[in-house]
Amino acid sequence: MSRAPFAVAAVLAGLLVGAPAAAAATAPCPRDSRCLTVRVPLDRSGAVPGTVALRHAVVQGRDADAAPLVLLTGGPGQAGVSFTRDWGLLLGLTGVRRTFVTVDVRGSGDSGLLRCPAFERAIARTPQAGAGSCGRDLGPRRSFYRSSDAAEDLEALRVRLGVPKLALLAVSYGTRIAVEYARRYPARTDRVILDSAVDDAADAFVGETFAAIPRVIRALCRRSCPGGGRQPVADLARLARRLRARSVDVTVRGSTVRVDEDLLLSTLIASDLIPELMRPFPAAVRDALAGRPGALAQLAVTAEELNAIGAIREFSPALYAATLCEEAPLAWDRAAAPELRRQQALAALASRPEAAFAPFSRDAGVAAGLLPLCEDWPAPARPAPADPPAATPVPILILAGDLDLRTPLEGARRLATRLGNAVVVRAPDVGHSAFGASLSGCATRSVAAFLRGRLPACAR
Repeated sequence: MSRAPFAVAAVLAGLLVGAPAAAAATAPCPRDSRCLTVRVPLDRSGAVPGTVALRHAVVQGRDADAAPLVLLTGGPGQAGVSFTRDWGLLLGLTGVRRTFVTVDVRGSGDSGLLRCPAFERAIARTPQAGAGSCGRDLGPRRSFYRSSDAAEDLEALRVRLGVPKLALLAVSYGTRIAVEYARRYPARTDRVILDSAVDDAADAFVGETFAAIPRVIRALCRRSCPGGGRQPVADLARLARRLRARSVDVTVRGSTVRVDEDLLLSTLIASDLIPELMRPFPAAVRDALAGRPGALAQLAVTAEELNAIGAIREFSPALYAATLCEEAPLAWDRAAAPELRRQQALAALASRPEAAFAPFSRDAGVAAGLLPLCEDWPAPARPAPADPPAATPVPILILAGDLDLRTPLEGARRLATRLGNAVVVRAPDVGHSAFGASLSGCATRSVAAFLRGRLPACAR
């Protein structure tokens, strides 16, 4: 089970990385679209040579006067062009007729796919594999796959399209790129929709996820805990303590599943893409407390299967590691030696109260965070770019599922405050990727209204 905080997430994407597949030749252009390539420098300062050919698919809309809508998938590491048809179906529900553009961001899909074969094999076996060897294999180019680089690539796309402005709709980690562009180029940004927005002040121990778990568990239990289960958070805490003391092996479909605290946490987070999979979680916890862990083990296996992505062209583990280890907030000095980084991280963790991770343990923050992935990542080959102003005048809509644990509602509200001109729509009974999963239609109606310049239908 993956414990990384910024999990792969887009319209149809998931959390886990399956067995790596070989990258094939350039994929055909999606039906009813035209593909174009924009060649950009790898390093815009010129210090590191090389270029990247960025692939995009353009679907012409009827509203020629509206700014084209650029769609950004998540990860980091996920390609976007292969989802062109899926985006078209979703946007069709809104009735909006803008031209839209799907993007393989640099390092993904057919945009200079970033590869680390040894790391791909390792992370397929154990998603907590360290990425240090991948960073060393990539050499200096590892530092040119940050959100700031992708934002500059969007500006090159705008110039190539010959349009005065872009509108952006981004999911999960793609929201980092969208926010970066809106902050850097407010005059070139028509409007921005952030679905399951990554809080750019998130921490390396996913404290925002731990803080949201009690609220989400109670919300689940209000609908799916008949009879017993009046204290679902206390039940979860009891089971976590029991599994810390002694894990349990369960056979599911002929394979052994080790049920421990890490599996308990990762299954809960992995299920937030699909509310129907999430709702049985409190009952599975109660069954496990009663000595019947089979339902929990089955839930873990199902969550892993539904979240799996196998094709390297659709998701690049190397890009995932390069982006996170270079730009995500960490609890250690990126330039420090690896052994010192662990000391710094554990010292930062120890400074937090145990209650901050309840109903799980403080140690769960290590397993869920970035230390396993990035502890041995080489020091950056270039300094981080200067941060643009936190606020932007660009109108921004943030969609937040109230069951989302990867990018919780509370983080969306904090981000909206920093952005200054943003409104948050809370999508009820929805987890991660609200636009693609909103059963109530709240997210879809809000997107349609916002793209037409009106107040979102479900805004509070």
